[in-house]
Amino acid sequence: MDMFARRWFSSVYDKIRCRFGLFAAGMPAWMVGRLSVLVLSGMSFCLFVSAGCKAGGARMAEDLPAGLFQDGDLAFRRGTGLTSRVVLAADKSGAYSHVGILKWMDGKWHVIHAVPGEPDYRGDEDRVKAEAIESFFARTRAASGAVMRVEDAPEPARRAAGHARRLFRAGVLFDHEYDLTDTVRMYCTELVDYVYKLEGVDLSEERLSKIDIPLFDGYYLLPNDIARSERLRLIYVF
Repeated sequence: MDMFARRWFSSVYDKIRCRFGLFAAGMPAWMVGRLSVLVLSGMSFCLFVSAGCKAGGARMAEDLPAGLFQDGDLAFRRGTGLTSRVVLAADKSGAYSHVGILKWMDGKWHVIHAVPGEPDYRGDEDRVKAEAIESFFARTRAASGAVMRVEDAPEPARRAAGHARRLFRAGVLFDHEYDLTDTVRMYCTELVDYVYKLEGVDLSEERLSKIDIPLFDGYYLLPNDIARSERLRLIYVF
């Protein structure tokens, strides 16, 4: 799930469970059973839609202008599923729900990004991962996308990509608290902002977005806060 959606669903589930327990008090056992099935079925359907929108469908390598890319370019995508709609509903001015940084590794382009809910194997933890760009931009994961470059900073960009690779290799976990003051764990925009700030490049420029949705409110660094930087130049869009 992109960005805040997984935590939002978890919070909603806890609240429903608590309220349902109070509501069901004194009901006949058969009625409680039927209501339980309805509630869980509804939540399972939402999660099924979300998961189904993320499976398979890798974009073909020939669809992407790999020769234009450079280490440190930023890959933005607008997700296709229910979870991405939660993020975009929170950030009404934003075009994208997720972001990562490009690094040439093992003979092809990868996007290094911090993401929850996309395990590479059974038991995989939510963490910083390196994913082939074709998979990152898979048709079932990205309704639209873009690659942007920090202008006039090829060396800082290259080194920023190197910092991101180091975090990937260290197995840094996803930051479910979305805490910008703690770099032990990272979420997607935090990762991009952090590795560039290590090279003296401030892409967020202190921008934060106010999120005001049920059970989840505060100020957070969203993909649009990065994309709005005047230092970024568009390289590719679909």
